[in-house]
Amino acid sequence: MNTHVKRLDHLNNRLDSVANTLQSPSGRTGSTNVKHSSDDRVDALPVLREYNTIINETLAPFVTTSRKIGGELITMVDHLTRLFDAQRTFLRTAVQTKKPTNDEQTINLVKPQSTEIEAIVAFTNQNRKSTLFNHLSSISEGIPAFGWILISPTPAPHIKEMSDAAQFYSNRVLKDFKDKDPIHAEWVKQWIKILTELHAYVKQYHTTGLTWGSYNLHDTNNGSPRNPPSAPTIALSKMQINDSSPKNGFMTSINSLSTNATSHLKKVPDELKTHKNPQLREQPIERTSKTQIHSSNTSSNSTSGTPKLALEGNKWLVEYQSGRTDLKLVEVNMKQTVYIYKCSNSTITIQGKVNSIVLDQCTKVGIQFTSVVSLIEFINCRGIKAQVIENVPTVQIEKTDGCHIYLSKSSLNTEFITSKSSEMTINVPYGDGEYKEHPIPEQFKTSLQNGKHLVTTPNESSGV
Repeated sequence: MNTHVKRLDHLNNRLDSVANTLQSPSGRTGSTNVKHSSDDRVDALPVLREYNTIINETLAPFVTTSRKIGGELITMVDHLTRLFDAQRTFLRTAVQTKKPTNDEQTINLVKPQSTEIEAIVAFTNQNRKSTLFNHLSSISEGIPAFGWILISPTPAPHIKEMSDAAQFYSNRVLKDFKDKDPIHAEWVKQWIKILTELHAYVKQYHTTGLTWGSYNLHDTNNGSPRNPPSAPTIALSKMQINDSSPKNGFMTSINSLSTNATSHLKKVPDELKTHKNPQLREQPIERTSKTQIHSSNTSSNSTSGTPKLALEGNKWLVEYQSGRTDLKLVEVNMKQTVYIYKCSNSTITIQGKVNSIVLDQCTKVGIQFTSVVSLIEFINCRGIKAQVIENVPTVQIEKTDGCHIYLSKSSLNTEFITSKSSEMTINVPYGDGEYKEHPIPEQFKTSLQNGKHLVTTPNESSGV
């Protein structure tokens, strides 16, 4: 860990040196007073001032609360603080310089950030047995949001999706500690606020992508600030930044731009890839796996797009498949996630254990899978059938109409989390190949008990 920190400090010093050099024509000329005056003018720019406000007024209270909770959160917020500082330094450099002309320059500039992101992900994975694992996972799931600096033309939605991903584990924190200590609820509120304010900041100041060279004190044409150039598109065509973050993988675009980043640029970064949801067709269940909590819009399930079935990093992408009944993933492992997106009238089989599976905006898709480490999630889907052969800890269903889950005899302890969905059933095996269907309630009745507690039960009159 000490070696890692020293390496990070060295890289930050290098980046500071580059920034200072770029601020001066010769890298050395100019009086101290002039330099301080220039620094003050740069720091007063709204694009930097507002970012500093997030650090000072939103991040700082979160760090304080995390330190009060203690444990592994102390190390985690140290990484988070350094990540914010590294991104602030990067932004300060970006607003004063032209966009890099090659990938290697960009890689060097984002290296301090990617180093911290990698450290956050690794630290979470190393502490799976911690009582604060859901806290750590909430941060890890949301941390790819910092990859917005390499996304165009609209980076803000990426941050929103990562915030939604973090919310899954944040909700678990609330559930685990609601009757134990209210400081954890405050912690969740503060973390989500950080991501919310980062989203608002990017939406306002970097609407179409990171703005390079919007303020150059030493422009050769004149000494005044100049209009921002077009948003950067460096390597984005290769990176295809799709968003979703599985439990043990969160490759954000900047995470892919770490050591040996040039090769990573040729494929979707592991932590930034959002794997499309496998579509279940209306016949027997086919297998698919995917674990990422990927937020999706309530838009129609149009399947127009280029079909894709590929492994990029640790993520399987199954996209825009229609009318296919032969889709199979066979060489999988538990470090991989599966993301199935906008597929229709198809079946998918996943043979082996994967970390997680996500089906996003799929219609009439059948998925059959062996096992998942964390969960299978259905978002904005219709007419889905899913069958587990061995085990699945959690099934999450959101904004989905028609979702039928077929359990195995070894998966009867599966938990189901549902919201804004209808026509959901759990099919439990009995006898020889027979299933008994159990509808999941869609309507609930809530009453105030003794004037103090809310009690919610399924509404029997709704036909459940």
